[in-house]
Amino acid sequence: MQEGLAMPLSGVLPGVRRAGALSPKRPAVETAGLADVFPYYAGFSFEWACHQLAQHEEEQLSGATVLDPWNGSGTTTLAAQSLGFKAVGVDLNPVANVIAKLRAQEYSQIEEIKRPHADVAVCVDDDPLAAWLSEPTVHRIRQWFKTGEDIGGPTQDLLIVSLFRAIREVTKRFEGSNPTWVKRAKDPAERVLITDEELDSIIARHVGFVSSRVGAKSPHRPVCVITADSRRIPIMSNSVDVIVTSPPYLTRIDYAVAYSRELALLGINISSDRSLRAGLMGTTLIRRHEETSVEFGKVGSSLLALIQKHESKASSGYYLKQAQQYLADLTSGLDEITRVARSSATAHLVVQDSFYKDVHVPLADICIDEATIRGWVLKNEPERFPVRRTLTSLNKSARTYKKGEVAESVITFSKG
Repeated sequence: MQEGLAMPLSGVLPGVRRAGALSPKRPAVETAGLADVFPYYAGFSFEWACHQLAQHEEEQLSGATVLDPWNGSGTTTLAAQSLGFKAVGVDLNPVANVIAKLRAQEYSQIEEIKRPHADVAVCVDDDPLAAWLSEPTVHRIRQWFKTGEDIGGPTQDLLIVSLFRAIREVTKRFEGSNPTWVKRAKDPAERVLITDEELDSIIARHVGFVSSRVGAKSPHRPVCVITADSRRIPIMSNSVDVIVTSPPYLTRIDYAVAYSRELALLGINISSDRSLRAGLMGTTLIRRHEETSVEFGKVGSSLLALIQKHESKASSGYYLKQAQQYLADLTSGLDEITRVARSSATAHLVVQDSFYKDVHVPLADICIDEATIRGWVLKNEPERFPVRRTLTSLNKSARTYKKGEVAESVITFSKG
């Protein structure tokens, strides 16, 4: 354990879990809950989300509301829907919300998606997709995209996700060993150029696959998916019965960069407009217009002190500010969860510890500390599951620092 950090509040070491406890980790190949319609990074398994919610039988019968304030691709909202709960999912990333809506909508009748005519008028001036694709290829994709806009409704989301998949396939060369970082073309010669016929075939194949997957589901209730910041959840106070969520971890994953191609399809250029990238929790950008003057609990404050005094370059500057910003976002999210939760609410959190250089980041214990300050009570001993492979193992410079075991933890709180 790093000097200056408090002992884990749970009283157990990472890697210790109750016998028979179900791990939240997603399997290498997951099809349950339509998880395979788009490979959204991180999150927990559909099976685990259903398992957690199935414990709330009384709330289920009373038509309770389930919230995920970091909803990602909508595993929580779909699990809640399938069990008969009302469900609200909040995420600032519009890419995630398109996928979440796709997974939760009913597709008893899918409108036919025809290949667009070659003379469909679209504008590709300054198109953000040009960071990876040649102008003729961008032009054809925009014609497909306009077809979806003309159709509208659930079929539009189906086509958009199919285009997400197709763009990933044709831009595979821009992906590196780190699955959350996407390169851009350095010059026009590197941009992907394929014929309309070949591109149409790829898109049609993905439309066929997504259609075959979503056509098999029949949801019980509509789901409310909101594009909003977890620091300002746009729902009423005292209105939520169960929270099931996994906030972004302090691992410096930049979700806007990871989904820059999909955001480009939606018309968002993260290079010229940094507002979305800067707003996402865990971003590697520092919001210079914001003053971080939040008071943190003992565990979070101890972590910041260790980062500040670390001997590596920029630890007391950029990296300290990034950690402070992350903790401010996390605690603001916990404030909002506390506000919207009813007095009898239960919250299930999945979080993962990590390392800054050789400094242990005990995220589970930070969450326990901060939630306790806000009046939440730990219901039982956290379930901790060892993590065998992390992104730091892909970073050569990060390997120079000695690290211990990392655990993913399931923490359950009751309010008040």
